[in-house]
Amino acid sequence: MQRRQFLKGMGLLGLGASSFSISRLATALGSEQALTEDYLLIACAKQELQHYLAAANAQGEVVYRLPLPARGHDVALAKPEQQLGICVARRPGDFAQLFNPFNGEALAQLNPPDNMHLYGHACFSEDAQRVYLTAGSMQSSQGSILVYQHRQQQWQLAEQWPLAGLGPHQLLLLPGERLVVAVGGIHTRGREKLNLDSMQPALVYLHSETGQHLLTRKLNNSKLSIRHLAYSPQSDSVWMACQGQAPQQQPESLIYSQQGQGECVALDPHADYWPMFEQYIGSIICHQGQVMASSPRAGKLAAWSEQQGELEQLMQYADVCGLAQTADAWHASTGQGLLIHQANKLSRQRTALQWDNHMALLSLS
Repeated sequence: MQRRQFLKGMGLLGLGASSFSISRLATALGSEQALTEDYLLIACAKQELQHYLAAANAQGEVVYRLPLPARGHDVALAKPEQQLGICVARRPGDFAQLFNPFNGEALAQLNPPDNMHLYGHACFSEDAQRVYLTAGSMQSSQGSILVYQHRQQQWQLAEQWPLAGLGPHQLLLLPGERLVVAVGGIHTRGREKLNLDSMQPALVYLHSETGQHLLTRKLNNSKLSIRHLAYSPQSDSVWMACQGQAPQQQPESLIYSQQGQGECVALDPHADYWPMFEQYIGSIICHQGQVMASSPRAGKLAAWSEQQGELEQLMQYADVCGLAQTADAWHASTGQGLLIHQANKLSRQRTALQWDNHMALLSLS
C-alpha cells in the first residue's frame, strides 16, 4: 500500500487530521532508532516579558538563559570544538549575539551598519573566523551579506556583498565553498510588506570566499516568499520552505528543492493536503532520507520521503516551529513550551519557556 493511501485511510490527509492520535501516528510511522546522543537544544525564547537565548538538555531541563535586548530569531553554531554560536535578532533586527553554546557565556555583539537591519539568520565559515549575516537597507530592503571577520581578538565588519534581490532570509554554507541564500523578495518597512504585487523571490548561490555570484534560480510562483533552507548531503540538494503572499491563490506546493544547475522543483505538487498548512512553512530540515517541515500558523509538523516526494508523517501541535536533528532522532519546539522528540518513540517535555521559530542542536557525545 502507498504511504499516501495509508495516510488517507487513517484520516491524515484531510480535515480529520487534527483529531488523529499522536501516539498512534508515532507507533505507525515512528523510527526504529534508539536515542543515544547527549545534546543541548539551543533557541531563542521568551518568558513573561523577557527575551532570552536558552538551552535545554536531553531531559528537557533548561540549563542556561542569556538575556537578549529584544526578540531573537535564529541560532547558528560553528563546529562543537570551536565553541562558538550566534543568535540573530528578528527582522528588522539590530544585533547579533555571539556566545559560547556550551555554557551560554556572552561574547561579542555585532551590529549592522547605519541604515541597515538584519533578517534573523547567520552562518559560520568552516574555520569559524568569519560569520555571514543576511541584511538589507532600511529604505529599500535591498539585500546584502555582511561578512564579519575575527581579527586580533575582535570581530569586525570586513566585507559587504550586494545581493540582486530584496529581503534575504536564511543562508547556509555548503560544501564546495558555496553560500546559498533564500531571498524572500519582499520590501518591508518595519514588519509591513510594501511590494507584494511585484515581489521577486529567488534562491541565490555565492562563492563563500569572494562573494562572487554563482547561480540564481526562481520559483514558478512569484507569490511564494522563500524564507528558510535545509541541505541534504545525500543528494547535494537544497530544500526551500516558502510562505504564500497571495491569500486568494492556493500554491501548488510550499516546499521546493534545487540541485546542481537545475531548476526549482515543487514537492508533491497539487497534493490535496497543502491547504492544511495555511500557506506557511516555518522551519525545514533533512533527516534520514526525510524532509521535515513545520507550520506554526497551522499547527502542523510533517515529513516527506526525500526520494519519493510522498507525505509520510503528519502531526498536529499548536504553534510548532523549531526543528533540529541528531544522528538518530529529530526534535521540535513550540511557542507553548513543548519540546518534542522522536527516536524509537515519540516523547514530549513541557518547559516554562515560549520557544521561538528556529532551533539549533549541539551534540555533547
